[in-house]
Amino acid sequence: MSRIKKIAAIASTSAAATAIAVAATAAPALAWTAGPYTANLSGNMTIDAGTAVTCSGSTLSGALAADGSLTVTSASISGCPASVTPKNLPWSGSLGGGNASISGFSVEALGCTYGGTINGTYSGGDTLPATVTFSNQKVSATGGFCLVQSVTLTATYVFSQ
Repeated sequence: MSRIKKIAAIASTSAAATAIAVAATAAPALAWTAGPYTANLSGNMTIDAGTAVTCSGSTLSGALAADGSLTVTSASISGCPASVTPKNLPWSGSLGGGNASISGFSVEALGCTYGGTINGTYSGGDTLPATVTFSNQKVSATGGFCLVQSVTLTATYVFSQ
């Protein structure tokens, strides 16, 4: 084989190897399917203010972006011993890397408003449905007449599209 043909063969092999390496490393990351979602409470929600109470129903809904960011535009909580009313919607949040968060979370109960950011985990991969669990999340009093300055919240939601 002539010197020029050898150089061309080596260059061709090198270019093919580079193309394969680039294709292998340029594979797109998993992405959520963008669109509306609904998240329904699975089991009971527990709110502990020194004495634990349970709520039997809750639904969140909004939009999920391909990058895992989400908005909560509608929320309801029911089946509690006292009225619990979601406030200051929309809330923002994210799902990614097995972690979940909702920022701007705010509810009113017994004349006191509680709010902040709640963090949890999810299972099911980066696709819906996904089960999101918020365990023992401290939510502080942010306004109103509050006898208790913080409560802990535990709830599991199933997010679906």
